[in-house]
Amino acid sequence: MNILDNSDSDFNFDLPEGVDAEYVTNKSMSALWDLVIAPMEDKLSDEDKSLISIIGITLKLVAHKAKCYEDLEKGNLPDSNENDFNRN
Repeated sequence: MNILDNSDSDFNFDLPEGVDAEYVTNKSMSALWDLVIAPMEDKLSDEDKSLISIIGITLKLVAHKAKCYEDLEKGNLPDSNENDFNRN
């Protein structure tokens, strides 16, 4: 069986309301912490811990951008005065 075959019914499901890119990323990062990182924490160097932090921040940034795109697709646009970085 080809696991990439998208015709399988397991891949065709609707996410519950309120589940977005940020939610999925937070849950995934939490599971990785609990299952992989925390049990090894004593064995990690300071450099390893720094890299893990950078990866976490990067994943949160990507999730935030994906959430913004999801909102845009749904027509949920921010108020024109919100986050206006071009104001003088």
